[in-house]
Amino acid sequence: MGSIRLARLGNLDVACSSVVGQQFEKHSHDEFVIGANLLGEELIWLDGRSFTAGVGAITTYNPGEIQGGGARAGLPWRYVSLYIPPEQLAIHLGQSSLQFERPLQQAPGLASELAQAVGLCLSDDALLRERGEECVTLLLGRIASGAGVRLSAPRDAGSGAVRRLQELLAARLEYTPSLDQMAAELGLSKFHLLRSFQRHTGLSPRQWAMQLRTRRAQGLLRQGFTAAEVAHTLGFADQSHLTRHFRAAYGLPPGRYQALVRE
Repeated sequence: MGSIRLARLGNLDVACSSVVGQQFEKHSHDEFVIGANLLGEELIWLDGRSFTAGVGAITTYNPGEIQGGGARAGLPWRYVSLYIPPEQLAIHLGQSSLQFERPLQQAPGLASELAQAVGLCLSDDALLRERGEECVTLLLGRIASGAGVRLSAPRDAGSGAVRRLQELLAARLEYTPSLDQMAAELGLSKFHLLRSFQRHTGLSPRQWAMQLRTRRAQGLLRQGFTAAEVAHTLGFADQSHLTRHFRAAYGLPPGRYQALVRE
């Protein structure tokens, strides 16, 4: 019994599993496998070693390592997982290659953040999925460091490059470029792009674009455009998406805001 939700973001697979007594035969993966244990205890066999991962543990397995194990019979187990091809993880983190040195780290806060990010990646809302991709990309650096990977010092794009990206985002609010496209624009890895942009603005590129999008929505609503027209103009999937993000930013839905500014 249980449930497993799975999604693919480019070359990255994310999964959230809630199961009872699940066991895995010894097997291996072509990808890096990262897991965060949220409920229950995992019994692990990894390349001849046996250990356990409790709540708040993060497991990190290299491609080709033989692994097996699972939860005890009849006991609940909830966890999230990432599956990332070797070359993609290296590109994400701006490395030529890498390997995890430690398969287990106890990091409850990081595990919780990873669970939240995976939850966003599994959302039906495309904007939330994009935000989830950003969150996962940033967390990969912290997870890799905890697994013994020495990351190169983050390359700062500089305020000029960040402004160039802001101008690109502002000019086409109806279409936010992918992380790959933004990274290519600045000549950075995704991880270093996000680190650099946040350092200069306090936001990720998509968060920055969203706050500008909702701010422009305010202006259009004040001018008398309908919520449906605003949603279409600014690239929201539909009016409900505009309502969701507008309410999150300003505490009330677009229709109510428009009625208040007309009083």
